[in-house]
Amino acid sequence: MIRRKKLIAGCTVAVIGLVVWGQAQDNTAPVEVARLTAENWKQFAPEGKEVDAIVGDIVMRNSYVTAVIAQPLPTRNANMTVKQIAGALIDFTTREAPSDQLSAYYPGQRQFAFREWQITGPQQMPLDLESQSQTTAKSVSVQLQAAATEGQPAITVTYQLENDEPFLTVSTKFTNPGAKPIVVPLVDDLRIDSGKELLVKSPNGKSSTFWAHDRFWKQAYVIDCAGVPMEMNSDAKTSTIKYQVNGDDKVTLLPGGEFEFTRWLFVGQDLLEAQSRAAEMRGETVPRVQIRIVGEYGGVQQAEVTFRKGDMLYGSGWTDDKGFLATALPPGEYLVSVQAQGVEIARDLKYRQDKTSDTTQELRVSNYRPGKVVAKITDAEGQPVPCKVEFLAQTGTPQPDFGPATAAYGVQNLRYAPLGTFEQTLPAGQYNVTISHGPEFDAIFTTLTIEAGKTAELTGRLKRTVSTLGWISADFHSHSSPSGDNTASQVGRVLNHVCEHLEFVPCTEHNRIDTYDPVIAELGVGKFVGTVSGIELTGQPLPLNHQNAFPMVRRPYAQDGGAPLPDTDPATQIERLALWDKHSEKLVQVNHPDLGWMFYDKDGDGQADIGFDRMRPHIGALEVHPVDCILKRTPQTQRNGMEFNNTMFGWLQLLNQGQRLPGVVNSDAHDNFHGTGWLRNWVQSSTDNPPEVRPLDIVAATTQGRVIMSNGPFLEVKLNEAGKTDSITAGQDLLATSGKLQLLVRVQTPNWFDIDHVFVLVNGQLVDSLDFTREKHPERFTKEGSVKFDQRLELTLPQDGHVIVVAAGENSTLSKVMGPTHGNVRPVAVSNPMFVDVNQGGFKPNQDTLGYPLPKKFTPRKVP
Repeated sequence: MIRRKKLIAGCTVAVIGLVVWGQAQDNTAPVEVARLTAENWKQFAPEGKEVDAIVGDIVMRNSYVTAVIAQPLPTRNANMTVKQIAGALIDFTTREAPSDQLSAYYPGQRQFAFREWQITGPQQMPLDLESQSQTTAKSVSVQLQAAATEGQPAITVTYQLENDEPFLTVSTKFTNPGAKPIVVPLVDDLRIDSGKELLVKSPNGKSSTFWAHDRFWKQAYVIDCAGVPMEMNSDAKTSTIKYQVNGDDKVTLLPGGEFEFTRWLFVGQDLLEAQSRAAEMRGETVPRVQIRIVGEYGGVQQAEVTFRKGDMLYGSGWTDDKGFLATALPPGEYLVSVQAQGVEIARDLKYRQDKTSDTTQELRVSNYRPGKVVAKITDAEGQPVPCKVEFLAQTGTPQPDFGPATAAYGVQNLRYAPLGTFEQTLPAGQYNVTISHGPEFDAIFTTLTIEAGKTAELTGRLKRTVSTLGWISADFHSHSSPSGDNTASQVGRVLNHVCEHLEFVPCTEHNRIDTYDPVIAELGVGKFVGTVSGIELTGQPLPLNHQNAFPMVRRPYAQDGGAPLPDTDPATQIERLALWDKHSEKLVQVNHPDLGWMFYDKDGDGQADIGFDRMRPHIGALEVHPVDCILKRTPQTQRNGMEFNNTMFGWLQLLNQGQRLPGVVNSDAHDNFHGTGWLRNWVQSSTDNPPEVRPLDIVAATTQGRVIMSNGPFLEVKLNEAGKTDSITAGQDLLATSGKLQLLVRVQTPNWFDIDHVFVLVNGQLVDSLDFTREKHPERFTKEGSVKFDQRLELTLPQDGHVIVVAAGENSTLSKVMGPTHGNVRPVAVSNPMFVDVNQGGFKPNQDTLGYPLPKKFTPRKVP
């Protein structure tokens, strides 16, 4: 029996009889409190996709929950979009099933500048966390203070954790030290991003509790103010809570006056658990219960069970591997629905919970008759190989959904298998299955029959049919949850990379130097992929002021990994990035640029000027995708009903003005559903073994332009002067005084797309005699095998010129493997230019603008 008294807006509330379920937890153990250090990090830092703790933050934990309070520094941010977290609760998760999904909880809605804190034990006795980084006590409080300012009160926020309570108490005390009355809003806000998650929040409007539940990542939060009404307003990111004390969400503090109110924060593995703990805190009877969902073949495992009271959602939870859901429910009538593998298998089952605890009830779902697939995929030699497996249900079979676009191993209808093996429960029926490992491997297309109650085998050997010796495939720009603008699992990001056969992938989160190393080690895929710490430094204005860089020196446990700060001046920002780490060698890449704005229209007024000229010396490469826009060489291009600058065309214009800037293409992925793999750079490399790739070799090759940009086809180009044996490839220079050249072009594809068009650009202009299509020149192309074009071509240049080769599948798409969004794109590969000096004075650009004015700032617009 637990009894505590809380002062809530002048009211006293008695709390009686808390009951906790799950594994036995020792509620006599003291509260542990620690100031995070590098030495105690593994011991105290919580787990979860959204953890943002760093060294210097305070961790409190008992046997039920872990809470992290951000140190009260004006510069303390969680990530790029979750800022001003000084004194905020930034991580909050269960001890039994840690999975932090809270970005930040802000008492006072970020209206107060917390700059001091004090950590105390019982009777407010100070606890020393300076001479020692950790200690224990029966009760621990972290008090944050913000001084009074003009028109604002002094404020003290106290986070309190008792050893025997499965919740965190948050109290706010306002004091008016001035001579005039002050009106104080009673409001908090919090960041829990729902975007692409299976995350639900309290309906907007008034209620006595706020809740948010990430159903897939299995963490739920409830805020209760002991019956005080709350007015809530949520969008996909932020939730605002106004407390209606005595019918008003504001209080007036007279001079010398004080006001204090308290709320409780609950966290559970699911909303049923969090809701029930809150109900117990209010003194309600909440019987423990065990519910088993039973299908034709026994317990339904990993099923989501949702309880409603009439039209109102109460909560949901998940069954274990035997079909049991152990939870607690207030007495009453419920309607229950059940989902398994994202398919609804029961709706509106009637369930009555009486006042009896420790009962077990069964709910039967007679129409649920699943089977199972066991997969073992290898390479041609029978060795484990990472792969992506897509399940498309045939007519009459329910389409499974394994998880949201942010998930890791099972993402919507995809399974990522880092070593080629997995087991998956599936609804009985017929499936079209695609097994793939990027464009260097033929895909396997097969059908699969899942019989109810039986196990089917899925086997296959992925054959590497495209030879890329001397070249490594890379994606220099992708994201996951640490970036702050998405919530994709970083484990899922690495799985996506390795299953798409990307062999070098720097970690480039927004405004944070991070690493994939622990994930690669955890997955056991180090032999398949190389990596290095990097960053996307992201400032304003958008989209101009984004730059990637690698390698970067990561400082573990520090804010943003020790990253440089962004700047509102793109030139200052890129210079800071280039000079970071004592001017270390690195690739600085400009992301998704508006080339006209950057190079010719700094003030954006549409009149030519010098652009951001200070940026140019620091640019090592430019993103120029979409790569297929090379097929329409005009200043603007259209996609999805919008008109954009054609970056590929602008790049050709820049090259002709002497801006020798290598082009790259990257996914900029922000989720894990076919997120990466549909754009890549083949970079010339001295090794074909990914773990042996040296990042600085990639930097050197890229800044020199030894890069083939592609969304699938592998393009090889070699150029030599006629009668001579020395040749060059993309990005390199050739002295050819005769102007007579031989150009070797070789294109390979796997079995899931084709190319039918190869052409050559000289100084951005099409060479008519070197424009080949399968329809008009069938003798130049092959139909069988992976090599689709292998020709030695002759080219004569009367003057200096840069030579670019393009291979495309005008009548093909990537749809067989790359999903509904990126699959609609035509396969295209583009070489970086080869620079030919005919006049012996060093390569000289021809200044041609390709029939159009040089670009200016362009704002994307809807197509009329």
